[in-house]
Amino acid sequence: MKCPYNRKSETQLQNWNQNPDDNQNFTDGKIVTQTVFELMDCEKENCGAWHDGKCCYAAVSLCNE
Repeated sequence: MKCPYNRKSETQLQNWNQNPDDNQNFTDGKIVTQTVFELMDCEKENCGAWHDGKCCYAAVSLCNE
C-alpha cells in the first residue's frame, strides 16, 4: 500500500516551446511544467495516522498548493 501523504520524491519536467511566425521570427513561447510524485510505502504501525489496522487520515490532495 502506498501512502498518499508522504512523497518519496518529486520530479518536475519542463518543456519550452517557441512559435515562429511566417518570417521565422519567434514571437511567443510557453513553458509546460509537469510534476510527478513518487509515493512512499505505507508505514502502517509506525505512522501516527494508523489506528485499528487502517489509515485514518481524512482527505488527501496531491496538489503542490
